[in-house]
Amino acid sequence: MKVLQLCGKDFFGAGRAAYRLHKGLLQCGIESKMWVGAKRTLDETVTDIHREKWKKKLTKVYVNLEKIAIKSSAGGYKEMFSLGHPAHSIRRRIKKEKPDIIHLHWINRGYMDLLHLKNIKIPIVISLHDMWWFTGGCHYDVMCGRYTVGCGNCPLLNNDGEFGLSFRHLCQKQEVLYSIPNVTLVGLSGWMRDCAAQSLIGRKAQTVQLPNGIDVDHFTPLDKQLCREKLNLPLDKKLILFAAVDVLSESRKGYAYISEALALLNADEYELVVIGEKCSYDRIGGLKARFLGEINDDQCMIEYMSAVDVTVVPSLQENLSNLIMESMACATPVVAFQVGGNSDMIQHRTNGYLAAYRDVVDLSEGIKYCAETTTNSHLSSNARKYIMDHFSIHDIAKKYAQLYESILNR
Repeated sequence: MKVLQLCGKDFFGAGRAAYRLHKGLLQCGIESKMWVGAKRTLDETVTDIHREKWKKKLTKVYVNLEKIAIKSSAGGYKEMFSLGHPAHSIRRRIKKEKPDIIHLHWINRGYMDLLHLKNIKIPIVISLHDMWWFTGGCHYDVMCGRYTVGCGNCPLLNNDGEFGLSFRHLCQKQEVLYSIPNVTLVGLSGWMRDCAAQSLIGRKAQTVQLPNGIDVDHFTPLDKQLCREKLNLPLDKKLILFAAVDVLSESRKGYAYISEALALLNADEYELVVIGEKCSYDRIGGLKARFLGEINDDQCMIEYMSAVDVTVVPSLQENLSNLIMESMACATPVVAFQVGGNSDMIQHRTNGYLAAYRDVVDLSEGIKYCAETTTNSHLSSNARKYIMDHFSIHDIAKKYAQLYESILNR
């Protein structure tokens, strides 16, 4: 069986998850290839199909043209919004490759043109890393639910009108995906599966639930004190990990809520470790914050996740968070809101803490609960065990192989 994984990158959220699946499939004996538009791994089975300089420059042009198209049609947008075109065409290259299955992941930012998938005869599997594949362009719908009725009047596009850009783009998506005879949507969480099944796109495609996986032999806990000493972190503080990626531009990431929750903690006891964006200030919610910037090295992430006492993911909508999975695999409990796919991994007060939605007091209580040494030991061991039992990439890859087989045998 020959499977072609298509993803814009082999790093960051969806790219990392797609790459882990790709490696897992290879270990299962599946002939998997991965094509990306931006590559950081040295893996020869991953191909940067846009590696030429002129293609990189053209990608930037495509991204800017898309932004102009969105702004001119809707007067701007409040959260991440993508159209999937204009972008590169890789249809001829796919035809030459002759895969048995095409597995699509995250294809935006000029990687490939959605419209060039029209009428393709090869069975397609789509991993729903976010909601984009079945919405009018948003990656998360901020709970408007309009993807179930055709979009239009998009709250992220300043209410673009009943037949505005979001409506037209969803019509384009329907035209493309309805033209493909064999499409399977994979919800990575139960919540995402249910959202997809309720969408106009999902009503005409097979929809299943199958999560991402993680290498539990690689993501494993290290000695907390040794990690703190190596990373120059304080030994006498309770440390909180927070991943601040696009938090100021995307309200969905919940920055306002973690800031308020941290203000309720004792600043003498706690300190914040922030991965992602570097900021000019050194405190969040009254707590001292160490801004580490972007970290793309797994081993470095493992060391930081092993060094801290608790990880906080305050997103207002969340699918199946890589950070939650990685942190729990490293035996660090996670506090998050009871929303989306968080409950697929976090069992309240058993291996982590699910705070009431948008409740900053409960979020703060969850941080204290998980950071306390009297409760942390059982939470930590339970967190790692749950990920090992349910999300090992070895087991998940086998389930994807079974899914591919069932699709080919239809």
